[in-house]
Amino acid sequence: RLRTFSGRVTIRGTGGNQVVIHAVRRATADRLADIKLEVSQSGNDVDIQANEQVVERRNENVVETDFDIQVPSTMRLDVNSFSAPIDVENVQGAHRLKTFSGDVRLAATAWNEGDGLELETFSGDVRLRLPDNARGAINFDSFSGRFDSDLPVTLQSSSKRNFRGDLNGGGSASFRVKTFSGNASINK
Repeated sequence: RLRTFSGRVTIRGTGGNQVVIHAVRRATADRLADIKLEVSQSGNDVDIQANEQVVERRNENVVETDFDIQVPSTMRLDVNSFSAPIDVENVQGAHRLKTFSGDVRLAATAWNEGDGLELETFSGDVRLRLPDNARGAINFDSFSGRFDSDLPVTLQSSSKRNFRGDLNGGGSASFRVKTFSGNASINK
């Protein structure tokens, strides 16, 4: 689980069983002292808070942080950022990736039945690279964004701002993509 505000987030899956976090933080010295990067672990869960306030700050309460994180390739991700783009590669499983103005890019090299995605951005774009066997129910919700897919999508219902369908014939996975003005694409 990662909570951050600005900077960038890059997460790569590896064959190992460790989580390796490289973080570069940028701010004034007093802000760096007052706002900490906090990492905690409980069992197999790792929680990363990029802007944990040690001293209450009314203004300038954010430290810009770039993350390069390596995780086991089967780790479930829950990432929430404000403006940091999120880039995930070679991590399979059910993921929740949310940003306000950053882009979301996910590239999966393997897919299991039931792996699902919940992706949300306000003005950023969502780009998915999925293997040929990725399938499930897809729900795309957007005010003005466009959706494109290299994998076949069978339309089940649609309205002006939403459509539901079956990706690659359907299945038990759920793909939820929500944007306001961002576009979404699925590529092979």
